[in-house]
Order: sequence, then structure tokens, then C-alpha cells
Amino acid sequence: MEAIVIITEMPNWGFGNRVLYYYNLRQYAQVNNYDFFCPPWDGYQHFLGNMVGNLDIRKPVEHLPPCLGEKFFWDSGISTREVFKLKQERHMTGNNCAVHFRGTDFFKWNARAVLNKEYYLNAIDEVKGDTDGFILCCDDTNLESFKAVCKHLEQENIFYYVGENTHDRTKYIEDFTTMSQCDIIISSPSTYCISAGFIGKEKKIIHSKEWLDYRVEEDDKFWVDLYNGGNEDYKLWKMV
Repeated sequence: MEAIVIITEMPNWGFGNRVLYYYNLRQYAQVNNYDFFCPPWDGYQHFLGNMVGNLDIRKPVEHLPPCLGEKFFWDSGISTREVFKLKQERHMTGNNCAVHFRGTDFFKWNARAVLNKEYYLNAIDEVKGDTDGFILCCDDTNLESFKAVCKHLEQENIFYYVGENTHDRTKYIEDFTTMSQCDIIISSPSTYCISAGFIGKEKKIIHSKEWLDYRVEEDDKFWVDLYNGGNEDYKLWKMV
């Protein structure tokens, strides 16, 4: 009798972490030919399809403990874009680049994850000739990097606008959907932004070389795997 793998309770994490944990569940179920079950979690309602699964108590049950990026690059045969199909659509014209800034709790978690303005400015200069505009998604408008980017784009007369979630934190899915439909993402280390990178349109992903080098040196499995090529769902286009 085949088994079922379950998430007993979704931790009180941010949206990006919940997406990663849930995807790990679906990967584990796929590679082992198991059924899956996950109780409804805050955020699942934004996706199409059966996100809960089927809890058949007649089958042996295996519990998947909390896990994030360390399991992401499992060779499971199920694509992130197959698992996650957003209900909300954002029709965008032209070639668009999302720029994600993360401050707030990152200062306490790991201050090195709050990326400096040089990374953002250099990344923008790398792609400005190939994009029709920039969408700035930010959780902390007091960040020096955010202010510097706004000033730079204005001085260069480059079109940009600020995402809805920047000034209204209840609108996280609006910015997430927008990022998922962009052609390029200048990413922070936030799982919110990373998840938008592997959902929706296939895109060119830029990460900070300084951050990647640091995490590889720390032997952080997600970043080591990404540095070594990632996979078809999520891979580096450039390090800046």
C-alpha cells in the first residue's frame, strides 16, 4: 500500500517560506509516488488546483519536518510551475525588471542579507538597456539602497514604479504576482522574492555575488546548489 506524506501544521512563517516548505512536500510525494496532504495555510488560497491533497488515514503516514532551501533542488520530476499556478493574473507589456529590497526582520536575522546600494545600482546598470521599466518591491522604504535606486532612476530618466505592497503590507500577493510575471528579477535573498522567481514566467535571475560567496563559504546548501547551476525552475543568470 502506498503511503502518504503530510505537513502536520504549517509554521507561522512568511509567505515565501511557506511556499518553499509546501513545494518540498510535493517533491517528496512525487519522487516516492506518495499521496500528499497539507492543511490549509495562509497563502494557499492564491493558487489554482488541489493544494491540500487527500488525507487517507488507511495509508501509512510519513511526516515531513519543516525544511526550506536545503531540499529545494531535489531531483523530483515535478516543476514549481506545475505546482504553483496563481489565480490572480497580471498582464504586463514590454520587458520588465523587478527589483526586490528586504530590510525589516533581516537586520536581526542576518544583517548581511540586507544588500547594499552598490549591488542594486550595478545590477540596474547591467540590464537598463534591455528593459522597458523597473518595478521596485520593498518592505522598508527607509533602506539606503531603496532611496539610492529611486534617485538613480529619476536622474537617469528611467521609468519605474513602486509596488503596492511597499505602502500596504496586506497587498503582498499583488507584488508577488507582478514579480512572477517579470522578465528579469534583481533579487534579494528573501524567499518571497525567490519564490516569485520560480513561479510564473521563466525569467533571468540576478543575485548578489557578495552574498552568494558568503553563503557558499558557509556551506548553505540552497546557495551552493544555486551557485553550481540550480535547475530549470530556478537558476542564476548573473551575479553582480
